[in-house]
Amino acid sequence: MEQIKSKSRALPFSLAICGLAELPTKLERFIPSHVISITDLNDEPLDFPAPITVLRLAFFDIHAQTGMVGKMLSARDRGEYPCIGHAEIILEFGRQIPKGARLLIHCWAGVSRSTAAAYLLLCQHMHGDECSAFELLKTIRPSAQPNRLIVKFGDRLLGAERRMLRCVDR
Repeated sequence: MEQIKSKSRALPFSLAICGLAELPTKLERFIPSHVISITDLNDEPLDFPAPITVLRLAFFDIHAQTGMVGKMLSARDRGEYPCIGHAEIILEFGRQIPKGARLLIHCWAGVSRSTAAAYLLLCQHMHGDECSAFELLKTIRPSAQPNRLIVKFGDRLLGAERRMLRCVDR
């Protein structure tokens, strides 16, 4: 089951998550009112039908900026990867989604960046119950492996005191 209706505790909108290969079918069947489109920096922005409200984000999928990978990244390169600004934008977009909306979130595979964005929004609406939000995420997208950097930044912004990270890491 890759989408869930707003029956879930405190979730005022329907949510679906997919990868690029699934996107045309998901657009046709789910009929979203809102889309979060996450692509790599080099990708051309995707076109969506006019009535859909779209948040476009472009950054590469990396889960940590420490260790060997972090040491290899220059200050300029770090801006091409998940940052706190991306989490802020996702959460702000989430605050603008009206009750009864149909939100579709996609990234390249529908596994990491998109599920992290969805997890932030679920935690925003289910604040204080981050593990239930993660279980709901896994119900919506069983293959979910949320990007740890996005989760880390969302955890900080939502004041979750590392509860979001603990739920993802368990």
